[in-house]
Amino acid sequence: MAYDDMVVITYSWGEIDFGAGSDAVAIKGYGGKKGKILDIGVSVTETFNQVTTPAYVRMGTTGDADAYAELNMAAAADTDYYNILDDTDAIIAAAVPVDTQIEVAFITPTGGTPAGKGHVNITIGWF
Repeated sequence: MAYDDMVVITYSWGEIDFGAGSDAVAIKGYGGKKGKILDIGVSVTETFNQVTTPAYVRMGTTGDADAYAELNMAAAADTDYYNILDDTDAIIAAAVPVDTQIEVAFITPTGGTPAGKGHVNITIGWF
């Protein structure tokens, strides 16, 4: 695997209010290249709760919501940067096939009063 011509892109979203409900977006592959998921992180602006289930950032396909990754936000604290170092098994399959659309879902926590906000960043190397 040669990384000499790797293009590294960080996809960023403004503040996502996970506590207000789930949402979804998509990322398209870059110029006929395959990808490698390098990081998924959230710059936390409101502490997450997980009364019944935690919030997640999921990366997958239309048929498998977490085919590539599932970052469990647990009780990530306000002002922290929470990423794959905090949830070490978040990346399920780092390799993204050529010309693939990645479905990205921001999943709300459940139980109690759902809470959690943050700026989501996903970094992928395309080569």
